[in-house]
Amino acid sequence: MKKGTFVERMKTKNFYIVVGLIVISSGTIWLLNYPSSTFQSIVTKTHKGIKNLPNNIQIQTSRELTVNPLYLSRLGLDEQQVSQSRKMVYPGDSSSLPVIASSVEGEGEKMENALMLMESVKQHLATFQLVMFDLTSSETTHVLLKKYCNSSWNCEVRKFEFDKYPSHVADLSVRSYRPICIQEMLREYGGLIWADAGRYLQSSNLTSVLSQARKVGLVAWTIEDPTSAITHPKMFHFFKTRQELYYFHRAVESSHLVLFESPTIIEKIMLPWVKCALLEDCINPTGAQNVGCNFMRKPLFKYSGCHYYDMSALNVILGPLFDFDERAYSSKETVFGSLVDDRLAAKNSSDPLHRSRLKLREYLNGKGESVA
Repeated sequence: MKKGTFVERMKTKNFYIVVGLIVISSGTIWLLNYPSSTFQSIVTKTHKGIKNLPNNIQIQTSRELTVNPLYLSRLGLDEQQVSQSRKMVYPGDSSSLPVIASSVEGEGEKMENALMLMESVKQHLATFQLVMFDLTSSETTHVLLKKYCNSSWNCEVRKFEFDKYPSHVADLSVRSYRPICIQEMLREYGGLIWADAGRYLQSSNLTSVLSQARKVGLVAWTIEDPTSAITHPKMFHFFKTRQELYYFHRAVESSHLVLFESPTIIEKIMLPWVKCALLEDCINPTGAQNVGCNFMRKPLFKYSGCHYYDMSALNVILGPLFDFDERAYSSKETVFGSLVDDRLAAKNSSDPLHRSRLKLREYLNGKGESVA
């Protein structure tokens, strides 16, 4: 084949391609400006078909906090009960003592954590009522808890009734149970100090914290990260808000809180928090996980890849309620210690017995018991 012939063929091929593109473009422009009834019918039917897709196929950007009202009624949060709460008077200077509540998730170190918390309450706040929610299915754990929670002080053990709530509540890693337990205690006692097993009381002086909680309704302790960094982007849709509003909203922990019942606390905090906890897609959005956090990302307010479930939901709720300023409800008082921090400190020190385990061993050995 001659070189000239090949070049001529390529020129001819390119010419036909250009002509084809011009014809297609011209036809498309004509259809858009002067569409036939058939073309319009096709577009209309296609659009209608997309709109009528089943809800589970359509991509939704707006979600609803819709749960079975039976669950809310059990917790004193159905529409009628919330409406009645608006008419109630909650004295801010109430001197009644709040209940202290916590939960136990299992045996071994988890049981040890619970016993450490119980002992710290007995040491610092023996006049307070303590309620321990047993989240396990172990009869051995329940018996051991009741043994240390005896009649010699104000202590009670309660089995958490998972069968009364949606199945995902039984997944303890999601911590849907925490808002539910807190609401049960608020409804029954009107005031609550919640502390996870893993926390322990370091002080008997709660005057300042309780005063702040009675005034505001809530006291919590902040972490360094903003709410946007610890919350899966899909969760914001359920609260009709946007992630970017939380870029500089400092998050608080839900592992230890002080709350007092009031119309605002019931309607604006507990109701949406419990609703989210009862709705799996809200508390645990598809793709959410609590491992693999990347806190070295830039900028720091972007999502870390790690979702904090009930804690994330609480902070999303608190943001607009307090104009994205956590100072009104946060505290710098050193009230609680952390067994996780103690163990980490002990691991990095030459002392093999960190203070919390040593205290617990002394307490248990004094009673003729032992901890593995």
